[in-house]
Amino acid sequence: MTSKTSGTPVGAGKANTIGEVMAEVLGVVRQNERCFPTQILRTRVAISLANGDRIELELDGAANAPLPYRVELRVDPCHVVDSALERIQASKSIADLNLGVSAKAAAEKLLEQFPGDVKFTSGRRTIAEQAAAMAPNVVRNRKWIEQTYKDTQQRAALQEWVDENPSATQAATVAVGLEGVMKGWSEAQQRSFSRHITGDAFDVQPVTGTQGGKIKEAITKLPKLNWNAFTEGGLEIWHAQFDA
Repeated sequence: MTSKTSGTPVGAGKANTIGEVMAEVLGVVRQNERCFPTQILRTRVAISLANGDRIELELDGAANAPLPYRVELRVDPCHVVDSALERIQASKSIADLNLGVSAKAAAEKLLEQFPGDVKFTSGRRTIAEQAAAMAPNVVRNRKWIEQTYKDTQQRAALQEWVDENPSATQAATVAVGLEGVMKGWSEAQQRSFSRHITGDAFDVQPVTGTQGGKIKEAITKLPKLNWNAFTEGGLEIWHAQFDA
């Protein structure tokens, strides 16, 4: 029997290595012992990383057994949803984001205003990275592309692939299909669909409370802002994109 945790993820935006992610995973388990009743002797937890890798943890022992549990780690480009653990993300420095001039200046301004709170989770993406970032959301919601992106021929082509491939239910499979569609686009078409591909957009880890409200307001006032959103297809994603 498998037990899944729920609730607010811990340490979001702090984990940078597989070891740190594993430590946070076990921390979630420790804080949610009610989800692991004593009659369950083995629990398997899976978490997907931003680069498309997957960590799968198999926990042996009753809920009242002391940590650490025996951990088995497997890495593959699959995705499992419906877990609070999947939202643990690795924060990136502005240099890691590889942004264009306008987006970089905006990121620096935002970090200067909120140095202890702003965590960047995504910047420039290759076609493969863009496909991998979209795929888990498509697995969750088959109309996510249509509900998230502006109405363009590029959006229509990607949604058409999803609609015509209902058997593609794993993120890795969806990512390959989406990448195949996008590979044929010109740079102008790529930019029209997602400015992440051209380095003109970044995402920020959502922040709760009053401070989160201040950060959201600041994002809307960043120089050369082209468009921003705080939800995409029903998911909480803080996104900002910029004119070059």
